[in-house]
Amino acid sequence: SNKIREEPARIVPLTVWALYMYIVFFSDGILPGANALQLEQRTWEEVRDLSINFFFVSPLLNLPFAPTTVHPILEGVFNLLLSWAALFAGFLSDDRSKNDTTNKQNIFPMIPAVVGMQFLTSAFLLPYLVLRSTEKTPEGEKLTLKDLDTPARLTESKLFASALGLVGLGSVVWGSFARASTYGSDRIETFWKLMSIDRVGSSFLVDLAIFAAFQGWLVDDDLKRRGVKIENMGGVRNAAKFVPFFGLVAYMILRPSFDVDEQEK
Repeated sequence: SNKIREEPARIVPLTVWALYMYIVFFSDGILPGANALQLEQRTWEEVRDLSINFFFVSPLLNLPFAPTTVHPILEGVFNLLLSWAALFAGFLSDDRSKNDTTNKQNIFPMIPAVVGMQFLTSAFLLPYLVLRSTEKTPEGEKLTLKDLDTPARLTESKLFASALGLVGLGSVVWGSFARASTYGSDRIETFWKLMSIDRVGSSFLVDLAIFAAFQGWLVDDDLKRRGVKIENMGGVRNAAKFVPFFGLVAYMILRPSFDVDEQEK
């Protein structure tokens, strides 16, 4: 409650989270399909098949256990969503446990939030945005790599964002062209027909919209701890805030890197 009083804007992700939890998991009649409490067999089978095809490893390697009947657009949406969720790990510097002046330890740590997003997406992202601490790095100062925890150092790599960007692009290509013999000119029509009865798939579309709306919430604090003035990163900053997924990928590739501390050189 103190954080909401200090920053009233936090009530937005809090409200969206409450609506999301009710609509996606418990409601009947708002989204298609049965709610999570009904434990439909087809729901668990769909989740299993999508998980086996995670990041397209099984179908690309033509593994014998790879499901071949999942709608390719649904697979594309699923893998785009999970690559987008993983991309938030590029903000792990938002949570720092070092016991010094650079400490910024959040009530809800970011690593569990990012891991949870691989399973329950917005159900973990939105509470993190509500509970996180605002960046306190003084203007004119910036962090160095030594101020970051080890996982944050790893996800600072440009290769990390580039790889996830490729997965996201591959998801779009897969959804558009995969399994052409089964899903030809009517793939879009059959996808929307599936969405009319599918709680899991329709919830993925809700997640995509939420990710697009909130992907830029961490950008300004990320620039602040890098010692960068917002006006100096106008185009890249705007891309990160307003271009879904690919704008955030571009931001993480183009943003200034943290300096290496002199003592570590």
